[in-house]
Amino acid sequence: MKNANWIKSAIFYQIYPVSFFDGNGDGIGDLKGITAKVGYLKDLGIDAVWLNPVYKSPFKDAGYDVSDYLAIDKRFGTMEDLKNLIEVFHENGIKVVLDMVFGHTSNKHKWFIKSTSKKRNKYSDYYIWSDSNFDEYNGKLIKGLYYRDGGYLMNYYASQPALNYGFHAPDKPWQLKYDDARLDPLREELLNIMRFYLDMGVDGFRFDLAGHMVKGEVWDDVSENGNTGNAWFWNKIFGTLRKEYKNKVYIAEWVCPKNSIAKCGFDFDFLTHDTPAYNELVRNEKNTNLVPELELGDNYFSENGKGTMKNFADYVDDLYKAIDGKGYISSPSGSHDEIRIGTFKSDDLLKTIFAFLLTYKNIAFIYYGDEIGIRHNFNVSRDGGSIRTGTRTPMQWTNGKNRGFSQHRGTYLPTNKDKNCSVESQLKDENSILNTVKKLIKIRKKYPCLNAECNQRFLETGYPAVYERSDGKTTIRVYLNPSNKPVERKCEVNEILLTQNAEINGNTLLLKAQSFAIIKLNA
Repeated sequence: MKNANWIKSAIFYQIYPVSFFDGNGDGIGDLKGITAKVGYLKDLGIDAVWLNPVYKSPFKDAGYDVSDYLAIDKRFGTMEDLKNLIEVFHENGIKVVLDMVFGHTSNKHKWFIKSTSKKRNKYSDYYIWSDSNFDEYNGKLIKGLYYRDGGYLMNYYASQPALNYGFHAPDKPWQLKYDDARLDPLREELLNIMRFYLDMGVDGFRFDLAGHMVKGEVWDDVSENGNTGNAWFWNKIFGTLRKEYKNKVYIAEWVCPKNSIAKCGFDFDFLTHDTPAYNELVRNEKNTNLVPELELGDNYFSENGKGTMKNFADYVDDLYKAIDGKGYISSPSGSHDEIRIGTFKSDDLLKTIFAFLLTYKNIAFIYYGDEIGIRHNFNVSRDGGSIRTGTRTPMQWTNGKNRGFSQHRGTYLPTNKDKNCSVESQLKDENSILNTVKKLIKIRKKYPCLNAECNQRFLETGYPAVYERSDGKTTIRVYLNPSNKPVERKCEVNEILLTQNAEINGNTLLLKAQSFAIIKLNA
């Protein structure tokens, strides 16, 4: 590892700020609210939090359309509130990671507004503009809205113009190569934005759409010549940052560690719903008629016992051959863009999934509310979120008004109604999802062999799935049976660390429906 060795054993937690806790009583989550809940996060065992964007934004895409990187949106508070949050979290041993959205800005950003001028200026090359309104580029040129002749390239929504990091192989006069010196001023802007927050005490960044900076490259092309432009860009950025700041973490939203880590120098990357092998574990859900695209087949963590962990095990083994010693992978419990992992699943099945996510070789990452089993709300949409909005509903703290999220008469998004799904309820239940997650985190912290760097060996990939983690001193074996069919295995036991729906008699392990067992093999 080049930097930030602390991350290999860290437990990360993603906070969607608008929905975590309302600190000023206006019905909207904010920085003061997050700061007020530091005790909860410390008790849970969290070492670092990632905050979704809190910058000034018109919120056409939930804050991922930034209009000023150096200002906090008033809904979240002030820059002083962010400074205080960082200070309080650091006092409690928790690091703070911010989201950096550098693939595009809002069309309300001053850079973009100035780039629309017909007269060339400092910002003319900050965005990708064609030379004429008659130019085309993959149907993504937005034309006719400004006096400047030509169209601008959008990244996601039309209100999100793409920043200009050049093209892999320019074939039109208006396309600059990624290493063109005319792009240097924009890269320096990015560095100065990050320096501002790093100097404030931020511990690193998660980079949105990290694999889509240089145009004309395919994000998952891992061939020798694939993503050479993106690699050039990120190595230039990190080459500067790592010299100036020590012990910081740089996280990719790329979903391709062979590019993000092996080529570009990120510390870790996510395996999410865009990873087919990971989808086979937890994301191939039932068809609800509301979300037909989720009907993808039988996943491993389902009750019917028709899935397999083999493809994922092989995929991870192959990944680590490419990235060991350079960085890590992370299978987060969820994110602001995914269907809630607890949806369509029983509490016991969700606990079995957490037993996997918190013991296999990866950076442990929990999406807020997954630790109490919040389910997806398919009936809400706001701020460009469409179906994704359902995973962004307020955290459920109590069984009282607005589930303890806010004392305001109404909330930014509606709260869910399932009463047992709250921190208040689950803290009282020894076998709740929350208390199970807390136990799993304590085990992970106690035994270094469970961190993201130590050895992993899969022994079985069916029902049960069985794997071992070892650091040369301690070996821990994990058994998982998410199916409704009981299975038995002979096992060597030195110490039982944690079980669910499992019995051990002598050297025989009985794994009942939706069960797991975590066993220490040696003294």
